[in-house]
Amino acid sequence: MERTQHIYRRRKKEESDKMTGDQLLINIMAWFVIHMFIAYRCTKISPFYLKKDLALFKVQSWETVGIYKKFGVHRWKPWLPDGGKLFKRGFYKKKWESRTKEYAQLFLVETNRAELTHWISILPSILFFIWNSPSIGVWMVIYAIVANVPFILVQRYNRIRIHQVVLKLKRN
Repeated sequence: MERTQHIYRRRKKEESDKMTGDQLLINIMAWFVIHMFIAYRCTKISPFYLKKDLALFKVQSWETVGIYKKFGVHRWKPWLPDGGKLFKRGFYKKKWESRTKEYAQLFLVETNRAELTHWISILPSILFFIWNSPSIGVWMVIYAIVANVPFILVQRYNRIRIHQVVLKLKRN
């Protein structure tokens, strides 16, 4: 009897670790709604708060263009989508459109907005433990990190380069 219960518990645990088609659909829809909601709400953040020299946006002493190039950011960043035009107040960051100091500073603010959006987008991953098994919940956290960290790296890489442009424009 004890052996049968042990096998039953193990089989039940293995089944709960597998994601059903319904769970997959729920998780995909939940992530879509979460990402869109966060992206939309972040477009509403005043540039006043994004211009501040917050610790999150500071370029660290170890951060250089060279460090990010070692990760190949300059090679794979063109393949990442830019959600800047998804919303009316969005800012498209794929193409540099002006050589003015004002545009460079606006680009810098929007880089901060994009980075903040992706950091915030990782946080809701813990909600997936509510309706998923613990192992699937862990996979949702991993997804959130893998899906957002490349965008964070690109924004940090761009911030360093934009700072260099701003300095050059101030000298001229």
